[in-house]
Amino acid sequence: MANNAYVSGASLGEFTTAIKATWDKGYDLVDVEYGDGTWFGVFQNRPGSSGYSYSGSLDEFVTAIGSRWEQGYRLVDIEYGEGNWFGVFQQDSGANAYDGASSLSEFKTDIGNLWEQGYELVDVEYGDSIWFGVFQDKPGNNGYSTAGSVNEFTDTIRGMWSNGLDLVGVEYGDGNWFGIFQDTPGFSAYNTAYNLGDFTTAIQNRWNEGLELVDVGYGDGMWFGVFEKSISSLDFLGLDYGSATLDIAIGSLENAASIWR
Repeated sequence: MANNAYVSGASLGEFTTAIKATWDKGYDLVDVEYGDGTWFGVFQNRPGSSGYSYSGSLDEFVTAIGSRWEQGYRLVDIEYGEGNWFGVFQQDSGANAYDGASSLSEFKTDIGNLWEQGYELVDVEYGDSIWFGVFQDKPGNNGYSTAGSVNEFTDTIRGMWSNGLDLVGVEYGDGNWFGIFQDTPGFSAYNTAYNLGDFTTAIQNRWNEGLELVDVGYGDGMWFGVFEKSISSLDFLGLDYGSATLDIAIGSLENAASIWR
């Protein structure tokens, strides 16, 4: 069985139908992104089981997180799209925390506070004027970088690579690219594309090179995929439940920063 799969849907209902169909094939949902009218999900055939919850209210979504915790599931990924907060949960993923902030500077302060409590940042989302972070008690060094343009962002990625940290997650919000880094045993890579068709072609090319898709971001008209070195099958499975035509308009803002511990 291939290790990696993806689905896309033009509506939330179509997307959740695609998720269930992919679960039936033995894959677990690990990442969700919403961009330009398309829901996009990333899957892996990993131990355990996955679930999801979504709500049009952040307060209701936070309540759903607590309910999932009681069921033995931990929040690992969050997305905001079409007025809905969407969370991905994994069974028995260890200690879990989350944080919401109304500004990027406040959010960075909160990240530092949670680092001091032993948590690592694993996912970030910006939606409805809120920066929302997901944290776990994972081993290893953790870091992040922010930049106001995609060119500045890719420069910071290379800088973090030189410091031994691999890119594991990406987000775009409020004019900023935000990258999450971890010292993983393999190595990471990324691809960008101006439309969904080109992006899925890039995914298949990366699969042929032995890398797996682990995270997807969309911002400023661009799809951004994060890949890690695959240690087993080079086969692939792509399941497309919807389509969209995307245009790019890359902006250029100032200020890039990288922080790690």
